[in-house]
Amino acid sequence: MTIVKSSLIIASVLTLSACAIFDNRSAERRAEEAADKAGRITMVLGEPELEADPALAATEIVLSPARDVEAWPQAGSRPSKVVGHVNAAPALDIDWRSDAGRGSDNKSTLTAAPIASDTKVYVLDAKQTIRAFNISNGRRAWSEELDSGSRRDQIGYGGGLAIEGDVLIVASGYGFVAALDAESGSELWRQDMDAPMTGAPTIIDGRAFVSSNNNEVFAFDLETGDILWSDQAIAEPARVLGSPSAAAVEDIVVAPYSSGEVIAYLAANGRRLWSDALARPGRFTPISAINDIAARPVLASGLVFVANQSGVTLAIDGRSGSRVWAQPIGSTQAPAVAGDVVFVASVDGRLAALSASTGGVYWVQQLRRFRDEEDQKGRISYSGPIVASDRVIVISSRGELQAFSPQTGEPVGSLKLGDEIYLEPIAAQGKLFVLTDEAKLIAIR
Repeated sequence: MTIVKSSLIIASVLTLSACAIFDNRSAERRAEEAADKAGRITMVLGEPELEADPALAATEIVLSPARDVEAWPQAGSRPSKVVGHVNAAPALDIDWRSDAGRGSDNKSTLTAAPIASDTKVYVLDAKQTIRAFNISNGRRAWSEELDSGSRRDQIGYGGGLAIEGDVLIVASGYGFVAALDAESGSELWRQDMDAPMTGAPTIIDGRAFVSSNNNEVFAFDLETGDILWSDQAIAEPARVLGSPSAAAVEDIVVAPYSSGEVIAYLAANGRRLWSDALARPGRFTPISAINDIAARPVLASGLVFVANQSGVTLAIDGRSGSRVWAQPIGSTQAPAVAGDVVFVASVDGRLAALSASTGGVYWVQQLRRFRDEEDQKGRISYSGPIVASDRVIVISSRGELQAFSPQTGEPVGSLKLGDEIYLEPIAAQGKLFVLTDEAKLIAIR
């Protein structure tokens, strides 16, 4: 669940700070119930109006041809996290469904999107069990229950998966990083850590980069599991419950933190190259004080594209760290960069297309914000976007896939999926894969 729910009782942050996790779904439900009982309107996150630039109205958005994606081996598909325009789910029909384990409940939460090799889809469920499914028909190939090694640890929050060749890297909310055989699930190595691992691994050049609950990033040797280097940002326990990951290209790694910091490192030794801090001053809702960068940065065309939940999306020069442009649109989802266009799904239910080079706004589409629009109750969250088969696709917490024109933002299709969904879709073998909050894995052709 990588979306900020917009209602907040500030005590929730203090109560949960011991485990350094902010469960936004539960907070919203509690806040809405409390507001109803008190006869008050729940405080929600608001953003300044983002409007299309009239000067760009006649500008045609041209996507490169959709590329085939054989696998989705890590969050964001590639180390750079640039997905681009992919060929996936042209028919928008359900191909198969499979039970992928334990879904979210009041004690544990699904936070990690699936990954895929060219033959299997891998899922980490809410009880820290990994399952592998055949990508063609959804049949389960194997499962492996993760164990912290301590009987006191009943719940593991966060974590994620990545695969390189026949090695599956697991970052566990139980506080360890391990390598498993991708075909059988057998353990190859394990490195116990001092804190839960909240981020999904990013793999490049024989290294795996993983973030912890303590706002630390670690570089692991992919073959041995040895820690090559680590660095810690400003401590900030209030965070969005999700599975963020670093982005990497060539010799640079860029890591996001719950403090709102984004830091660029030299991949070989962890030397800091530059840092920035995302914040939106002058906001007067409790949730606006949380500057967590809950989604991965995206590295494209020499720029770092990054957003935080409290209301800003930035483009930063990847070498110097200088800001290139900023727009007042907050998100807990990674932006989708396709050519010179950045598509962003905001925490306030807006889908926008921005110029990657200038930040200019091509179009803004307001999506449905509440299940009950009249009374403004039951805020809807959106995961994605992904640009697939000439459509911009998002998935809603109402259990619906929605497709929009990349040129105009107008709706062009939809598909009912049923269960609540808070995790981004992935693409492989011409299909989209979605993991629902009840841990149902759905393949869409």
